[in-house]
Amino acid sequence: MAKFSKRHDIQYTLLSDAQSEAIRAFGVVNKSYGPKSWGSGIALPTIFVVDKDGVVKNRFMKSDYRERPEIDMVLQSLNAE
Repeated sequence: MAKFSKRHDIQYTLLSDAQSEAIRAFGVVNKSYGPKSWGSGIALPTIFVVDKDGVVKNRFMKSDYRERPEIDMVLQSLNAE
């Protein structure tokens, strides 16, 4: 990850979840891919809204890797708090 970050001049920390442990813990595994597939263990596109105490207040998820949660809905959830 360090080489990738440097090559692309990424100024924030990147994390790797090679064994999909966090993906499974957060319940966002893309089940479209079987255990022997190239995509096994990848996550669904998901945005979590977490409050200052670390409590997940909302989760926005899509079932297709080509789609992303609508940012307007995420922003509305922030304003509703």
